[in-house]
Amino acid sequence: MTTILAIGATGQVGRVVVDEALQRGLEVRAVTRSAARARRSLADGAEVVEAAATDVEALRPLLQDVDAVVLTHGTDNDGKGGATFYDVVRAAVAALGDGATHISLMTTMNVSHSARAGASGYEFIEWKRRAERLVRASGHPYTIVRPGWFDYQGPADRQIDLRQGDLVTGQPGVDRRHIAQVLLEGSLNPSGTRRTVEVFSKAGAPVTDFEALFAATRADEAGALDGVLDTNNVPLASEPQRVQDDVARLGK
Repeated sequence: MTTILAIGATGQVGRVVVDEALQRGLEVRAVTRSAARARRSLADGAEVVEAAATDVEALRPLLQDVDAVVLTHGTDNDGKGGATFYDVVRAAVAALGDGATHISLMTTMNVSHSARAGASGYEFIEWKRRAERLVRASGHPYTIVRPGWFDYQGPADRQIDLRQGDLVTGQPGVDRRHIAQVLLEGSLNPSGTRRTVEVFSKAGAPVTDFEALFAATRADEAGALDGVLDTNNVPLASEPQRVQDDVARLGK
């Protein structure tokens, strides 16, 4: 592992991903809509590239020589359809084509089951679930990370807490640096492959053995569209037709 492409690099978690990657001696290529803004906010050492993250042709050459793509982007349409989040993942998967490039994707807790019917402002969660399904269907090695509530952790919560099954409720906190570490270490450690995990922070010593951390979780079933322990899954037939078509295309 030598090079990562960071999409969403100037966001709350993306900036930390870049910093953590550089600390690990990785080369970082950061995709942004504004190179000037990115250079002001990112740690020194990252290569900054201006490109639209939904433009397949613009992404394709940027992805040719990277070992992993880390997606921590938000969406311009939170609560208004949320399709931008999905379209970025769709473009990255299309630009990657076949191959062994690892995909690390940040979504959110409670993403596996449908948002409350008619609840205003929650549709963006639906698009994050749909994006997860694209990543699983892509055939690429992946780590899907569903964080809790940013910065709601306590001062003693220095240890990463991984869960599965998407059953945690309330407002459990997570250190943004823990999210970044799980996204990166998922691509660096063999046991991080084909993992769907929720990440929180708890009291305890910081994790130093990430291989063991991931090995204590279960890998998703080969060919499955959902996380291995998810139980409240939305049937694929209930997803929008464009999502069904995208998944079918990737399965060919």
